[in-house]
Amino acid sequence: MIRRLLLACVVLCLLAGCQEPQPPTPPSAPCHRPLMLVFTASWCGPCKAQKPLVAQIEAAGVDVRTYDVDENPAMARQYGITATPTYIFYVCGRKPLRTNDANDVLVVIQGGWGCK
Repeated sequence: MIRRLLLACVVLCLLAGCQEPQPPTPPSAPCHRPLMLVFTASWCGPCKAQKPLVAQIEAAGVDVRTYDVDENPAMARQYGITATPTYIFYVCGRKPLRTNDANDVLVVIQGGWGCK
C-alpha cells in the first residue's frame, strides 16, 4: 500500500514537472576580487541601517551585487533566502560566509582575505 502511494506521488510529481532541488551554484569570483551578494528589501529597516557598512565593504574592493527579494524572488529562492538582509561573501574559492550582519564581513576584510 505504501509503495503504491509513493509510486503515485512520484508519477504525479513527474507529470507536474517537478524537479529535484539543485543547490545554488556559487558565482565564480577571481581570487583578487571577492564577491558579496546582498539580499535586501525596500521595506527592511535593518537593510537600510546596514547600507553604510555595505558601502564600506564595496569601498574595500569587494564586488557587491544587490538583489531586492521582492523584485528577484527566483534569485532569493535559488539561494534559500528566508530573511533580509542576507549577505553571502565569496573569497578565494572558500566556502562562502553567509550572515545577516554586514559587520561579520567587515571583520573578515579587516583581518585580511587570506588570498595568496
